[in-house]
Amino acid sequence: MGLDPEVYLGTLLQNAARTRYRYVPTQGQTPSAFFAQVDPTPGAPGVNQIVRLPTFPHTSLMSEVGMAGSAPGYRFMEQNNALAAFQNTLIPPSAPLLPTQAMVTRGQAVFAQAGCPQCHAGPDLTNHRVIPVSELGTDPSRAAALKTTEAQYVAPALYPFDTPVPIPPRAQPMAVPTDQLDPQQIQLALAYGGTSGGYKVPSLIGVYWSAPYLHDGGVAVGPDAQTQCGVPGTLLQGIPPDPVNSLRALIDRELRQRVIAANASAPSLRAMHVQGIGHEFWVDAETGFTPVDQEALIQYVFSLRQALAP
Repeated sequence: MGLDPEVYLGTLLQNAARTRYRYVPTQGQTPSAFFAQVDPTPGAPGVNQIVRLPTFPHTSLMSEVGMAGSAPGYRFMEQNNALAAFQNTLIPPSAPLLPTQAMVTRGQAVFAQAGCPQCHAGPDLTNHRVIPVSELGTDPSRAAALKTTEAQYVAPALYPFDTPVPIPPRAQPMAVPTDQLDPQQIQLALAYGGTSGGYKVPSLIGVYWSAPYLHDGGVAVGPDAQTQCGVPGTLLQGIPPDPVNSLRALIDRELRQRVIAANASAPSLRAMHVQGIGHEFWVDAETGFTPVDQEALIQYVFSLRQALAP
């Protein structure tokens, strides 16, 4: 990331949660010398137990760093696959709100009238598409994060999932099929092919629990929408974003402008490209919706838990 390796390692370790790995600059050791004494995986390019993919060190759809987590004694990717299977069973809890059925029904109608299903459709309330950042209008920095890896990109390959770890020297790789994938979507996801990248449409299931909103986390409003706007008025003050007010800021342009102005007032947020701009799909007075319509939409979205039976 352009940092001196010693500076990076020292920064990473000096506040380590586990005292064994906590680097103390005043003890006279370089960060790398200190870490060599406590490294749990010596000889590996990281602290996690990982293996090199057949494509290492190149970038592929399977890994932007050419490596994957796999511990000795397990089969290749066994732990990753198990974790993915577990995650697929998770259902977000209900939002702690008690809307009436009439409000939810009205909100569903507003959702449709506002055109939200153009992207947030299907059982997961997402079309699983990557939308060009130019269409969304959100901050482009994260969308283009992998652009510089294009020169190292290769077709993905893995080892068979019954391959033991450590990987045997003669293990035979297998190609990962990609014929079924949309090449334009791949280019947008990675900001390749001269594109500026894009962002994937998120699911709205359980979105109550994911405030603040947008890909930069910049749309944040606290319980008091008058005084707690933007990240400076919430997270930087130790105030958790209020999901209802934060979602309102996503669809109400007057409140959003206050959020954007608050974010712009903090130099640290400007440096991190946290703006809260874009996704200008409004449900407010200027688009013909009433405050009750707006509230109904919010209550409807937060009522969504799991559309598919487990």
